[in-house]
Amino acid sequence: MSKFSVYLRTLLDKSGEPISRIAEKAGVERTSIHKALKDERILSYVALKRLIQYLELTLPEIRELNQYYEMLLQGEDIYEIQESICELLSDISQLHFSNNTQTGSTILEERTSIQEGLVYGKPQVEKDIRYIMHQEILAGSDQEICLFLPQECFVPEELIRLWEHGKRFQVNQLVAFRPNHSGEGTNLANFQLLQQVIPMALISNGQYFAYYYFEDTASSVSIDPFPYFIITPHFLIRMNQKMSMAQVQTSSEVIELYQKYFIQVREECQILISYTNDLVEVLGAYMDATATEGYFTIMLQPCFGRYYTRELIQKYFHGEEPWRSQVIEMANQRMSVLRDMKNNYYTIFSETGLVQFAETGIIVDLPPEYVSPLDVADRLEILRKLRDDVDNGSVLGCIVDGGKLSIPPYLTMTSDPKYGVHFYTTRGFIRGAYTCNLHIQGANIGKSFCEFIKSMPNSKFVYPKEKNIAVLDRLIHQLEEAGEGR
Repeated sequence: MSKFSVYLRTLLDKSGEPISRIAEKAGVERTSIHKALKDERILSYVALKRLIQYLELTLPEIRELNQYYEMLLQGEDIYEIQESICELLSDISQLHFSNNTQTGSTILEERTSIQEGLVYGKPQVEKDIRYIMHQEILAGSDQEICLFLPQECFVPEELIRLWEHGKRFQVNQLVAFRPNHSGEGTNLANFQLLQQVIPMALISNGQYFAYYYFEDTASSVSIDPFPYFIITPHFLIRMNQKMSMAQVQTSSEVIELYQKYFIQVREECQILISYTNDLVEVLGAYMDATATEGYFTIMLQPCFGRYYTRELIQKYFHGEEPWRSQVIEMANQRMSVLRDMKNNYYTIFSETGLVQFAETGIIVDLPPEYVSPLDVADRLEILRKLRDDVDNGSVLGCIVDGGKLSIPPYLTMTSDPKYGVHFYTTRGFIRGAYTCNLHIQGANIGKSFCEFIKSMPNSKFVYPKEKNIAVLDRLIHQLEEAGEGR
């Protein structure tokens, strides 16, 4: 039985009334309720609302019932992946970037000596790991740390804190994804790993590198009591799954052995994250990592790429020749793919970003040193085309409800079911557009992101189509009036 039918049965029994009376009083077909309790039929949304109202459910009961209803509609695995992606977007929306260069004394709260041997108890294990990492990183610049961590671990947050304080050090991490055939919960487990990886990549200023391999955790059993480890220049820390026990070693021979083994395994893995801030390379990555049968993006503004003609690119792009001509040609090739796309063009964006474009003509995902703001006439032309395409369904453009879904204001996210997920920093990033770009390879990850974006239209996270069009109509009208007043 589904969680929805079990919980609905509990709520109906709690009322103390027979189902026939509840159905009559609530205005819901009795057979619909009976079949919903047997998972033979899904109640309509209207019927669900009528039952909620008649049964006088509390807010926690309404939230739980609605959650199980969404699970029933989408499938529990897909629902949990959707929630995981929403949580990931929320996490990276709230990252705080700065150029802080505070001294180490403000970071290291307590100095204690670390002895070789076994450490027991999660609080003591965390305390010793925290101290060792601080001591190693504060000892000098450009230190290197190698990680193989359990999924639930405080270490990523601690490293982020150190990077936020301006410390320079490199981190290499081995990440074990579950293969697609591992069964239920596979994609969810993989996305939970990304929740560790992506914030570190963004905060580290290009100093974090992850390498992945596949491990069928459902069938593998480790007889090693300490299967996870952290390697620093002067310490080796081995840990168990729960981080309730650890072993600290300072032998240079043992540390060197683990470092060599780490390098050997790393060479057998695939690169999960790569960085580039070269505009030509970025355009090349765009072209190499997007299939022609669909385009899926989330960013502050709509993706206007399909409306960028060669003439428009030439008009607003500036720079030195011959580099300028090369970029214009590459940009036009890229945009021609989007112009020719007949379906599966999804662009998820915020009303704030749309208004910003209408008012300023600034395209947030293009470097300001190379691309000038668009004039009113060109903004109007683009918004009119977007409005018509949203209306006729050739572009599935959806404005997010900011109270239900966060869009990081400094990132463009594109995904592809064949190539993975790609993150490009925009003008809102502290170091500027294209100064940190992440390419997360893996078809399963890309497919899940695409499915998430495809689920946005008609979901609770975005405005309905009529409201999207109304917002566009309002902005077009305002620009038309502004143009007449010039």
